[in-house]
Amino acid sequence: MTSHIRATVAILTFHRPEQVRRTARMVQAQALAAPQWCDADVLVIDNDPSGSGHDAVASLGLERLRSVIEPVPGISAGRNRALDEAARAGRDLLLFIDDDGTPAPGWLDGMLEHWRDSGAAAVAGWVDTHYQSRPSAWILAGGFFERRRFPDGSERPAAACGNLLLDLNQLGDLRFSAALGLSGGEDTLLTRALVSRGGRIVFARDAVVVDQVALDRVTRRWVLARQLSHGNTSGLLDLYFSSGRLARAGVIAGGIGRVGVGLARAGWGMATRDLRADARGWRLAARGAGMTLAGLGLSWREYARTSRPLSRLGRAPRSLSPRSFSRQEAGTR
Repeated sequence: MTSHIRATVAILTFHRPEQVRRTARMVQAQALAAPQWCDADVLVIDNDPSGSGHDAVASLGLERLRSVIEPVPGISAGRNRALDEAARAGRDLLLFIDDDGTPAPGWLDGMLEHWRDSGAAAVAGWVDTHYQSRPSAWILAGGFFERRRFPDGSERPAAACGNLLLDLNQLGDLRFSAALGLSGGEDTLLTRALVSRGGRIVFARDAVVVDQVALDRVTRRWVLARQLSHGNTSGLLDLYFSSGRLARAGVIAGGIGRVGVGLARAGWGMATRDLRADARGWRLAARGAGMTLAGLGLSWREYARTSRPLSRLGRAPRSLSPRSFSRQEAGTR
């Protein structure tokens, strides 16, 4: 029988007051209806120093819902603030959901039940996609917003924070890397490090969060920029887990290879009017370009608040020792 557990659902937000207000209200309703063995609350982390999201949530005046302002820019700062707040409140579990995510009925119960039944260090739920307007046939053919739905209970090597539960007792001193705070990939890095220490991540197939894709994201420019960012993050993570010139050469070669293959597929698709080959070719080429930038020592800072998203890489941890992705690397409050 599971003893009484305390859980916090964290929602990170930046300049989306109405959206986070809507999401927070839905999550709070599920927190109030959580199983009797779990005391759940909701925490909004507003990364806007002016507190636009904080004020929007505070005005709701709902039970078990609070918000704080994290003035340090970057998604890692927000996630680490959630870890700090949960630790100070003596919470056992920390769940993350995006501010544009809609929790399906039974989402929170499903995540909690999977954790209780599996004893895993983390539970990753499925993120489905809902378009606010129908995208072009090219974007649909490219599968830019598709996410795989794995067998229920299957173990995963890493996970993203769009729908994630972390067992804080098993997480230990792991933190989200400050070096990836503006580029993204901090969640994949942390969960890969968690698995490397023996932690298990299980998939909750029916604990669903629906990603509400905004209108400004269903354009070729946006989706290709996102693929470049994902490729860059993939390359950066490879460099985090390896080091030296050989590792960089491997990332560059992999990136260039993807660019070449992707452009060839896109060209073939255009010539044969094969929309799928065209779109997926450009998708692969964009990811390859991002990987190449990483190998060349450049980080694509997707969450940067300037007009210059490219920056030189900082120093990365060299191993998966307990110090590598813990408080010493991520910084402490």
